[in-house]
Amino acid sequence: MPKLPLSAGRQGHRMLLQRNSQTSHAVHASRSGRWHQAGGQLLLAVLVGLLSLLLWSQRGQWPLLQRLDRLLLDAQLQLRGPLQPQAPITLVAVDDRSLQALGRIVPDRAQLARALVQLASARPRAMALDTLLLAPAADPADDEALAAAMRQVGTVLLPYALPAELEAGEQAIEPGEAVLRSAFTRYAGEAGQLFQARTLRQPVPLLADAASGMGHVSVQRGVDGAVPFDLPVLAYEGELYPSLALRLAGAARGLDWAQARAQLGEAVLWQDLTLPLDALSRQWINYYGPAGRFEQVSFIDLLEGRVPPERLHERILLLGSTALGAGDAFPSPFDGGLPGVERLATSVDNLLSQRVLRHPPLAALMEMGLMLGLPLLVGLSLARLDLWRAYALQAGLLLALALTLQWGLARQHVLDLGLPLLSLVLASLGAIFIRGLSEQARRRQALAALRESEQRYALAARGANDGLWDWDLVHGSVHFSPRCLALLGLAADEAQGIESLGKPLARTAREGLQAAIEAHLQGRSLQLHQVLQFEQGGQQRWLLLKGAAIREPGSGRALRMAGSLSDISEQQRLQLQLSHDALHDRLSGLPNRTAFRTQMAQMMSLSPGRRELGLLMLGLDEFRSFNEVHGPLAGDEVLRQLARRLREAEVLARARGQGLLLARLSGDEFGLAFSGPLEPGGGAPGGWPAWALRQLEAPFEIGATPDASSGEGAALPVQLVQLQACVGWAHVAQGPGDVDELLAAAESALARAKAQGPGHLHAFDAAEQLVEHSRRWLREQIERALQEGGQFQLHYQPFIRLSDRRLLGFEALIRWQHPERGLIMPGDFIPVAEASGQIAAIGRWTLLEAAAQLQRWAALGFQGEIAVNVSGVQLEREEALLRDARDTLAALGPVPARQLKLEVTESMAMANPTRSAELLRQLSQMGFKLSIDDFGTGYSSLAYLHRFPFDTLKVDRSFVMRLAAGQEAQEIVRTIVGLALALGKQTLAEGVEDEAQAGLLARLGVQVGQGWLFAKALPEAQATAWLDHA
Repeated sequence: MPKLPLSAGRQGHRMLLQRNSQTSHAVHASRSGRWHQAGGQLLLAVLVGLLSLLLWSQRGQWPLLQRLDRLLLDAQLQLRGPLQPQAPITLVAVDDRSLQALGRIVPDRAQLARALVQLASARPRAMALDTLLLAPAADPADDEALAAAMRQVGTVLLPYALPAELEAGEQAIEPGEAVLRSAFTRYAGEAGQLFQARTLRQPVPLLADAASGMGHVSVQRGVDGAVPFDLPVLAYEGELYPSLALRLAGAARGLDWAQARAQLGEAVLWQDLTLPLDALSRQWINYYGPAGRFEQVSFIDLLEGRVPPERLHERILLLGSTALGAGDAFPSPFDGGLPGVERLATSVDNLLSQRVLRHPPLAALMEMGLMLGLPLLVGLSLARLDLWRAYALQAGLLLALALTLQWGLARQHVLDLGLPLLSLVLASLGAIFIRGLSEQARRRQALAALRESEQRYALAARGANDGLWDWDLVHGSVHFSPRCLALLGLAADEAQGIESLGKPLARTAREGLQAAIEAHLQGRSLQLHQVLQFEQGGQQRWLLLKGAAIREPGSGRALRMAGSLSDISEQQRLQLQLSHDALHDRLSGLPNRTAFRTQMAQMMSLSPGRRELGLLMLGLDEFRSFNEVHGPLAGDEVLRQLARRLREAEVLARARGQGLLLARLSGDEFGLAFSGPLEPGGGAPGGWPAWALRQLEAPFEIGATPDASSGEGAALPVQLVQLQACVGWAHVAQGPGDVDELLAAAESALARAKAQGPGHLHAFDAAEQLVEHSRRWLREQIERALQEGGQFQLHYQPFIRLSDRRLLGFEALIRWQHPERGLIMPGDFIPVAEASGQIAAIGRWTLLEAAAQLQRWAALGFQGEIAVNVSGVQLEREEALLRDARDTLAALGPVPARQLKLEVTESMAMANPTRSAELLRQLSQMGFKLSIDDFGTGYSSLAYLHRFPFDTLKVDRSFVMRLAAGQEAQEIVRTIVGLALALGKQTLAEGVEDEAQAGLLARLGVQVGQGWLFAKALPEAQATAWLDHA
C-alpha cells in the first residue's frame, strides 16, 4: 500500500488548507444541489407522466380509476347545474299514491289494459312500458286484453332484459321472433369490444307480437352502483340488440328501424338521428338533475280517468314506477336514487335533443398531453420559482383548465380527467418532497464540510450498521470501527494499516484492491468502489468497500481518505437466486424455456454439421381436469415427481455418451433435447420419445391434503393416481434449420399426438406441415374470394327427360377461378371449406347466385329448375340455412320458389332424421323442391324416409356404372324406382355416360337422367344456349 511522507511542524497549515477545501466544497455542493433538485423534479415529472400513461392504457381494468373519472364528471355536472328536458316526454308514474291504491308496485295486466285504453283517445306520439312482462297472466284473457289495447294505442314498445350474469339455475334461451325482429340488421365494425349478455328474459309471445317495437333495458352498473352509460348496442347469441331508449327515440320521430345502422365504436346512424358511441359502443348519459325533471301523471289518475286526453296528445309516454321501495333506482350526480323510468327518459331526451355526452375529437391526445404536461409544468415551476409563485401559477392553470372543461361540457364534450389530475397531485407532492429533501441535503453537506471534528459521527449516523474506516495519509494512521473489524473477521491488534482491508482476500483480489486505491489517490476515479469477495466460516461473503479522498486545494494531493464497509452478502445471494430463477423453473428446478433455447443453440452449434440434435416435448393429458379434481398442490407434486423421473435421462445419457438437456417449458409440458443422428429407420436416437412415455407407466403418489370433513388438521391418506401424456418429437435432420424451427416442429408434433388421444406419440413429418400450410392457404384464399367476389362461378349440368330427351333443368356446380392458380376444382377446396365452416358462406352465395340465374333465364322463357347442393354444415346450422332460404326467396322475386331445388345427400339427412325432417319440412313450406342425393349409398330407415318431404330420389352414379355388369345393380335401381313410385316421387339417375345406360334406365322406370352423355357442366353462356331444348 502507498505510504505518504509526514510533514512535521506544518499541522496548523494543513488544517487551514483542509478547512478552505471544505468551504469550497460546501459552496460547490450548494450550487450543484440546486441543479440536482431541478433534474430530480423533472425526472419525477417524466416518471409520473409515464406512470399515468401506463395506467391510462390499462384503465379499463382498474375500477377505482373509472370511479375517479366518474366523480370528476359528476362534479362537472353539478357545477353546471340542472337542465330542462327538451323532448315532449311525460312519465306515467306508478307513484306512492298509485302504489297505495293498487296495493302493488307493478300493475296487473288488466289494469295496464285499462290504462292503455284510456291512452288510446289521447293519441300519444309513442309509448314504452318500463316493465318486464315475462310470465303469462293468471287469466289468459288479461293478456289478450292488454295485447288488444296495445294495438289500439298503436306505437307501444316493450322491453326485454339481456343480463350479463346468469342467476342460479338460469340458462341462455333462444330469442323469440319478436326479439329477433328488434335486432340490428345493418352494422359494421368489430364486435369483440361489445358487452356480451349471458341470457335473455323476454315478454310472453302474445304481448311481444302486439308491440310495435322492442328494446332491452339492461345496464352495466359502476363500482358505486351508478349507471353512467346506456348500452344502445348489446350482443347476444351472435346478434346485436338495441336499447329501449334508442327504439323509443326513433319511434317518436317515425323512423324506419330497417334503416338503422350501427357503426360499432363510433355511432348509430338512423336516418336523421345520430347517436355517438364511445369505443365500447356505449352512450354517455347527460343527467339533467334530481328526480322530478320530467312531467309526470299518476298511473292511478290515468286509470280512473282524471287525466285529460289532450294533456297526453302527441307526447312521448313512459310508463314505469317511481314509488319508494320499487327497487328500480340508480344513483346519479344529482340524486342518490333516480327512478329507472326517469333514467330511461333522460336517455331518450339526450337522443332527441342531441345532448349526448361524447369525447371531443383528439380526446386521447388531449388527455395524454395533460398527463405529460401538467407534471412537467409543476416540476419546472417548483424547481425555478419560489414556493408561493409556483402555487399561484398552478392555481391559475387549474382555474383555466376548469373553465375550459366547463365550456366543453356546455357543448356535450367531456374528457376523462381522473388520471391527469392524479398525475398533477402526485407530481406536486413529489416535487415538494424532493425540494425539501434537496434543501435538507444541502444543509447537511455544509455542516459536514465545515465541521471536520464531527465527520466521524456524521459518517457513523449515515453508515448505520456499516463498518467505518478513516485513513489519515499525513500521519499514516488508520481507524477501523468495531463493526468494520467484525466484518473483516480481524481482531483490533491484527488491523495495522490500510493493508488490513485486503487480509481476508485471495492474492489476486488483494492486488486488485490495491490498484483501485492507488487509482483513486491519483485522481483517476471520483470514488473508491470495490466489492470484496471471500470465504468466511464455510460461506461466501461479499463486502462493499466505498471511500473518498479529501484533497489539498491547488495541488490536489490526497490528505485524508474515509469510507464505509457494507455487508452485501444477502443482496448478492438474492441476486444470484434471481438470476437462477430467471432461467429456471422454481417448482421442478429445471431450466425454463428461455434457458433451454439458449442451451439448445449451444448444443446445436457443437453438433457435427449442426444436424445431430433432436427434441421431444411431453405434455400431460387432461392435467387441467386433474388439478380441478385433486387441487393445485397435488398437481405440483405430480410435476415434481415427473421431473425427478425425467432427470434419470441425464444419468442414462452420460452412460451412453450422449448430450442431453431437460427443461420445463410450460405448465404441463417438458422438453428433452438429445444429440445424435437419426436411426436408419428414421427413429429418434436412443429411443428417447418412447422412454419418456414409459415414465408415465408408474402411478404418482399424492396425499396429505387437509380434509375438512374429518376435522381440522386431518389429512387424506396417500393416493396413487395414474396419468397419461402425449409425446411429439422432431429432429433437425427432418428439416428444421435452427432452434426456433425445431421447437415449432416439436410443438406441432405434440399437437398432432394430442389430437390422436391420450398416451400417443407422434414424430414430426414435414409433409404434414406442407399439407397444413396448403389448407391454411386455401382457407385464407377462400375467405378473400368471399370478401372480394368475382372468383366463384356456377356451371350448369342439364337434367334430361329420358323419354323424349327434353331439358328439364340444371344442377348448379361451383367452380373457383383463382386469379393466380387458375381453375380450382371443387374436390380440392370443398373439403377444406367444410372443415373450416366456410362452406356455409359458399352455400349462401350459391343459393343467391342460382336465384339470380333463374331470374335472368326467366326473361328468356325458361320454366325449368336449378338444383343446388346443400352441405352438411348448412344442415347443422338450421337457423342460418333458414335465413339464407328466406333471402333466396327475396332474391327470386317473381320466379316461383319451386324452380329452385335443394339437394341433400342421404347420409346427411339420416345423420339426425328427426331434426332433418323438420328442417326439410320448413324448406318445403317455403316452396322449394327437395331432392335426396346419392340415394342407395347410405343407410336409410324407411320409417323416416316417408317423412322427408322430398320430390326427387337421385340414383347414385355407382349403380349406373354397374348396370351392364349384371342383375344386382339393375335390381337395386328397380327397387329404388319402385320405392319412389310408391311414394309418388320422381327418380333421376346421375352419371349417365352412354346410350345403353340411358335406354336401360328408361326401361327400369327412371324418368330423368344426368351425365356426360348429354353434357358436362357448362358455363352460363353455353348453358343459356341449351334453353332451346326445354
